[in-house]
Amino acid sequence: MIINDKKLHMITKALDNSLRIQILYYLEDNQQSNVSNLMNYFETSQPNISRHLKILADANLVYSQKDGQERIYQLSDNHVSQLLATLKTHIND
Repeated sequence: MIINDKKLHMITKALDNSLRIQILYYLEDNQQSNVSNLMNYFETSQPNISRHLKILADANLVYSQKDGQERIYQLSDNHVSQLLATLKTHIND
């Protein structure tokens, strides 16, 4: 099986940070969120959340839609949910 090295690098880079993984779990639990909700929930700054969301988006783990003045983020697809479920199982074993 051939693996796309660039995509693999982007995904592993995105998953190499506990806050980014927590953001993914938050989005899975809440279906979607804007930056303000994430800032409040994780008690961190807007630039910090935005930087992490960009890395997650670049790895195609999340995507956003514009809603008026803000962007609404959610998981890209069911594969991300499957990845999170596997990760959670592995962590809890």
